[in-house]
Amino acid sequence: MTQAQPAAAAQLTHAGADRWRLDGDLTLAVVATLAATPPTAGTGARVHLDLAGIHRPSSAGVALLLEWQAQLREQGLTLVLHNTPAAMRRLAMLANVQALLGLGDSAQPTATASRAADGS
Repeated sequence: MTQAQPAAAAQLTHAGADRWRLDGDLTLAVVATLAATPPTAGTGARVHLDLAGIHRPSSAGVALLLEWQAQLREQGLTLVLHNTPAAMRRLAMLANVQALLGLGDSAQPTATASRAADGS
């Protein structure tokens, strides 16, 4: 019988310019710490956040994204989510906040498509 791997708490990592990654388990235990340190913008008006590395999304994680979005909006910035896991999209839909997070019914843009649109 194999033993379950311990949960890896989610970590925010700067990926260059206005790009960030969130990797690990996005649980209630780490959200308070992460909420205090939102991703920041470099030179652009958009902050791009890649969520492909999220293994265990939670409703607390959805709340974290809403909090970061509000914090960035106060600075005149826009949070753009990329590669949002299906489970996190479902949680946002259940909470009826998918439109607030830019996760509408259409397919979410990929980081490559967004870079092309931004001219990067």
